[in-house]
Amino acid sequence: MESSKALEGYPAGYLANCPGTTKPGHIPQEDLKHLAILVQGKGNFSPKTRYNYYQMEDLAKDPHIDFKKPTVMYAAAFLDHPRFPIAVTAGLAYKKLGYNVLLLDASRFTFAAYPVAASNIRTVGKHVAKMLATLTKSGLDPKKLELVGHSLGSHTTSFIAKNYRLQTGMNISRITGLDPSGPCFRNLGPEDRLDQTDADFVDVIETNIDGYGMAAPVGHVNFYVNGGEFQPGDVFWIPCNVICSHIRAFTIWISALLNPDSFIAMKCDSVQEARNRECYDKNPAVTNIVGLNTDRNTQGVFYLATENNFPYFMGLKGLKKENEFFDTKLNLSKNSSWLLF
Repeated sequence: MESSKALEGYPAGYLANCPGTTKPGHIPQEDLKHLAILVQGKGNFSPKTRYNYYQMEDLAKDPHIDFKKPTVMYAAAFLDHPRFPIAVTAGLAYKKLGYNVLLLDASRFTFAAYPVAASNIRTVGKHVAKMLATLTKSGLDPKKLELVGHSLGSHTTSFIAKNYRLQTGMNISRITGLDPSGPCFRNLGPEDRLDQTDADFVDVIETNIDGYGMAAPVGHVNFYVNGGEFQPGDVFWIPCNVICSHIRAFTIWISALLNPDSFIAMKCDSVQEARNRECYDKNPAVTNIVGLNTDRNTQGVFYLATENNFPYFMGLKGLKKENEFFDTKLNLSKNSSWLLF
């Protein structure tokens, strides 16, 4: 017996297609007071001022907001929160880079069964777009606005951007998707998930495409980290499982913010080629950078080799096959494989 898609079929059912979740969830008007944006202060222990749906004019006057600067909004993953460590880390990193930092709090509508959350973010996106449209009237420039989302938050940013365009006629400048969630979304079309048409520029970091992520190259630039399937563990003989690999997209992005131009990826002809780590030795070689300096004009699928420990980047070493982690460190066919232990 040989494996084939004709024999095995394609993912379907409860967590593949999540029947019914393409219908936007209902959010009563009185519950919009629970939809909020937190403004990041200067330091680790600076209080984050919370502004709900009805308080956008007050947010525009916050002392930590200056719309002459670039602005970023971070949308958290499923069951994450803007006061939890991941969002706090993102907020501090962008604040140090001189951004206005907005942390979206949609937890009232996403702390639910996952398919319910997947339905609710469509409605959340519509209302957050209206919040941003109000801020635009107070000076927010969409050409200086970036959205960053992790997992389910990546699709939240998509629905925000889609609705912002409908409401204002303008595009948001950039969306960065950190391993956009696959369950409920991987079989949907561009109108129902993150897509490169959502903003002037969409870049995506893929770290767990066969687990909690999705394999489709939905951005202008798509980085498949170590092939995109699973990541090497920090202690490399202990596997980095689904959750570990899924979160790696976030930690790589934070490292890219702190270490600009250090993550150098090589272009591939297909996602399958990236999976197989067969993108070396292209002639001519085409590369791109992960981070704020990504070349928006050099688009497509890219393979990114990394180390297994933070800060992960390999620089130019990552463009040479002899430095590829899995083959050089975990090739058990080598006689010296016992040295790993």
